Amino acid sequence: MANAKMVELLKALISGQNQERKQAEQLFNGAKASEPDSLVLGFLGVVGDEACDEALRRQAAVLLRQLVTRATEKDFALSRMAAATRQQLATELLGLFERLTNPKLQQKVGEVVAKLADACCDKDDQRGWLAPGQRGWPGLLQTVFRLANAAGNSNVACCESAIRLVKDLVPTFKDELSQCQQELGAVVQHGLANQNTKIRCCSLVLVCELVGELDKKDWAPLTATANVLTQVLQQLATDNAQDELQECLQNYLEAANLQPDFFKQQLSSTMEPAQLLAKFVKTRQGLEEGVRSLALEWLVVYTERKSKWLAKSLPNFAALALECCMDFMLEVEDGDDALKEWAERMDDEEGEEDVDELYHNGEEAIDRIVEAMTMEASSAALFALVERFCQQDAWQAKLAALTAVKQTVEYVEESAHMNAMAKLLFQHVEHPHPRVRYTALHAIGQLSNDQAPEFQDSWHQTVMPVLLKKMDDPVDRVAAMAMSAFVSFGEELDNAIMIKYAGGVMEKLLQRLQSTKHRMVQEESITSIAVIAGVIEKDFAQYYDRIMPMLKQLLMMRADEKTGRLRGKAFECMSLLGLAVGKEKFAADAKEAMQAMLQTPLEADDLQREYINEASQRICKCLKKDFAPFLPHILPGTLKALRLDADEVKDGAADDDDDRHEITTADGKLVKVRSSKFEEMLQAAQLLNTYCVELEAEFWDFIPKAAEGLLPLLEASGEMAIMCDEARSAAFQCWASLIKCASIAAKEKNFPVKPTLANDLLRTFLQKTIPALQQDEDPDSLRNAADGLSECLKNVEPGALSGQEVVQLTQQLFSFIDGSFKRTIEADKERKASAAGAPPELQDDEDEEDAGEDEEACRRSLEDAIGSVMQSAPQEFLQCLPECSTRIQQWLATKEHKPLALFLACDIIKNLKELSEQAWPVIMPAVLDSLGNKDADVRIPAAYAVNLAAPLPKFADAAPQAFQRLAQLIGGPAPKKRDNQAKVAMDNCVSAMFSLAKHQLPRCPPDVKAWPCVIAKLPLRDDEDEAKTVHKGVADLLLEQHAGLLGPDAAHLGQVLSCLAEVYKQENLCEKETDAKILRIFHMLPKDHLQRLASTFSEKQMMKIEKMLTAEPVLQHGG
Repeated sequence: MANAKMVELLKALISGQNQERKQAEQLFNGAKASEPDSLVLGFLGVVGDEACDEALRRQAAVLLRQLVTRATEKDFALSRMAAATRQQLATELLGLFERLTNPKLQQKVGEVVAKLADACCDKDDQRGWLAPGQRGWPGLLQTVFRLANAAGNSNVACCESAIRLVKDLVPTFKDELSQCQQELGAVVQHGLANQNTKIRCCSLVLVCELVGELDKKDWAPLTATANVLTQVLQQLATDNAQDELQECLQNYLEAANLQPDFFKQQLSSTMEPAQLLAKFVKTRQGLEEGVRSLALEWLVVYTERKSKWLAKSLPNFAALALECCMDFMLEVEDGDDALKEWAERMDDEEGEEDVDELYHNGEEAIDRIVEAMTMEASSAALFALVERFCQQDAWQAKLAALTAVKQTVEYVEESAHMNAMAKLLFQHVEHPHPRVRYTALHAIGQLSNDQAPEFQDSWHQTVMPVLLKKMDDPVDRVAAMAMSAFVSFGEELDNAIMIKYAGGVMEKLLQRLQSTKHRMVQEESITSIAVIAGVIEKDFAQYYDRIMPMLKQLLMMRADEKTGRLRGKAFECMSLLGLAVGKEKFAADAKEAMQAMLQTPLEADDLQREYINEASQRICKCLKKDFAPFLPHILPGTLKALRLDADEVKDGAADDDDDRHEITTADGKLVKVRSSKFEEMLQAAQLLNTYCVELEAEFWDFIPKAAEGLLPLLEASGEMAIMCDEARSAAFQCWASLIKCASIAAKEKNFPVKPTLANDLLRTFLQKTIPALQQDEDPDSLRNAADGLSECLKNVEPGALSGQEVVQLTQQLFSFIDGSFKRTIEADKERKASAAGAPPELQDDEDEEDAGEDEEACRRSLEDAIGSVMQSAPQEFLQCLPECSTRIQQWLATKEHKPLALFLACDIIKNLKELSEQAWPVIMPAVLDSLGNKDADVRIPAAYAVNLAAPLPKFADAAPQAFQRLAQLIGGPAPKKRDNQAKVAMDNCVSAMFSLAKHQLPRCPPDVKAWPCVIAKLPLRDDEDEAKTVHKGVADLLLEQHAGLLGPDAAHLGQVLSCLAEVYKQENLCEKETDAKILRIFHMLPKDHLQRLASTFSEKQMMKIEKMLTAEPVLQHGG
């Protein structure tokens, strides 16, 4: 092609005429395939031709960059060019870069140079090498360094373009740059010292890129430039160079995120750049909002990345950052018009985040800072700021203070702090300004979520009357927030307490629902009613007939953008009412609800689809097997949602939708799908799982179709597996439910199910997932598959695996664990190699301790899968026991792997019981020794192992030592409120002591009071599985009138009853079977006996006991 033809082609490619543009695209694609040399050199000629229109020259540069960029074979024209042409391209391109006088075009050509360098220097892909067998671009770095040195290049524009090119070349020449420190140092030094703003700006950007890309030892000398970089930022602000300042701060932020240690020395010495950035945040005149927001984001990101070091070495940093957040939260629009606009805006409407943007930035930032620093480290500064702002007269200051409370109450650990925050909030619920009232109520809702159930138990007498009153606030948006706060408060309110208030609240909600036209008030009224139903359950029957017709009326509304959420809320409420009152009363209404849902078009309404999916799941849980008639109507849509079968991408087709992703499916199709499609697939898998779990054998007829629908997710690999990771994880769990469903159906004579169906499903799972996992190194994918495998194995009947299959599967799982260890070691080596040779102050510190958590979680799931193999085939697994003992010994030798070793030991004891005793010489010394370990992650499995071993007679020898060690732990300091692992460890210690006291009490040393030790820590709350087990055990022993539990003269009875009253009807702490036993216990006790123990019970417990005494006891066998 001649140069003139290239010009014509470029003009056609950017033509506004579709037909002309399509013909040009066909011509362009054909030239890429058949004439790449002519095409590339032709575009290069256009770029260098000053007679051509500048727009065409820029377009030619953009397309030239695409042609030399490593991509798919059809787009990577460079790979099809002759070697001589490639060398010609490299020479002419570099010469053109140096000659160009147009700065913007020169930078475009610099981008082409960077992409060509990336292609010709790639170690693993020779397609773009300039000469066969010869990697690299001779002379490139020397030329670019010469042009980028401000001391030798007086052409400012050329120098800037060259420095930016150096920055773009850093990732490609990472290794070579460490050998060019003198030339690179000169570029940086002279660039930062230059008087030109643009040169200094791009030099700062270059330093940030070097810090982010190079190994620590190689960027360590650049810490000498830290103060100069701060001066550059200050000068840019003084010169009002807003664009350059914003670019610099963006790169500065990236450096803080990737290599926060770069700033440690400067911060320690002068508190810079934090002081300067705080100054930017607080500067309201002269700096753009984008600049100020980036400055605050730097402070937040640095806090998140170096929280432990800051708390230890720079405690004033948090106070500075928090004050910046508070200053941002002062910046809210004032005036009648702004208030009117705010009052009329719905909480769910788009655009809320665009108004008062700085306020919202500060709101998010203060949350992130306190979460990173912990409340312990930031409380003094935070509370002082809240008090200071509350004392100011301006409503904006009070708003900022209340917002700070709302955002940080989650991290409060002390009851006194919680109570102080609550008092502050209630002082402002009647403030004259609606936004202050709204935020006070919003914060009360947040407090209800984050400090439950302590806040509900202590404050319900204050909270409920206030919320009831504020539901009539003259500003509807505030009234809706009062209802929202009630939802949060009520969800965690105890059944007995809610009944006390339900009548008054229901009257108010029904009155508001019937009288208001405000959509948010309607929606929150419906949600509030649903919460009351969910808490008081069967007692809601008295309100059911009044509310259900109103909900049906809402379903008759025409669905549109504004009413979709309201209809969704109505579906949600109907399903929750059904769960509350039971299927007998709900059955007819359930049919109407399902018909309405099936008739609702959902093509473009993701919000309504989510409500309908969740409502369908609840209705299914309510109706259980009676839900089966709906399946033929609803299942096709569910299975369709699982398919990744969007429109296929045709070659050359254009798609401007940024919210779409190209994915290659398991069968090789290239599809473009919306981002929301992955969420839709997740919801479909979860929905399918609910149907399977709740219908059990009634689902058997749908198993083949369900399995067929799930199969592509099981087979997914590569990019598809990553993009669909959550849906894939749900599919694994659903597959396990299909196995359980098949197992149940096979046992029921009226279901002619193939007896081996469950085993066939298990083998299909193994055949589809194991080969994919052998090629997968992503720890999250491996973990999800291992979790799914565990559930599958737990759901098959004994005999599903042969002895040979047990050995093969166990070896495969161990090999996956070995692969995880290898990846961790390699990552650690890489991290250490990066830091090797760096000065001591840049070596790893306490903030690097949490590296590798994904791999740890992966190994834990793989080990759990091995435990499931044991559970499904204990006898066959015995041949693997020597290998397990060897692994345990190896892992115990390493501090980081000790929890994994102990969890494997737990699974051996749990699943093999007496058969595990041959491994005890390896297991038990480690278990007993680990009880005293400082790491809660070690104490948890150690205590669990004692719990599991205690019922076995052979444990008698180790019991005395276990009693003593557990007594020391349980009697020691209580864990901190936010130290979740320490609290779980304590629960496991109490559970282990309970098991010891129950099974090994004769071996208890005289100085250990086992039963008082346990009773003092009841009820358990933090390890929910252990809580349910212990509370069930306590109820059983009390029914047996166990002497040890009751104590001398039944001295422990009051405490034990207090515990049982507390956990009664708490689903997360107490199973329904245990609830029935607790009910029997209280009915069996004489009322005068209960009255004598009244002082032992809290107000809430007394209310629950009184309600229990009015309920009918559930008779069980032997009762």
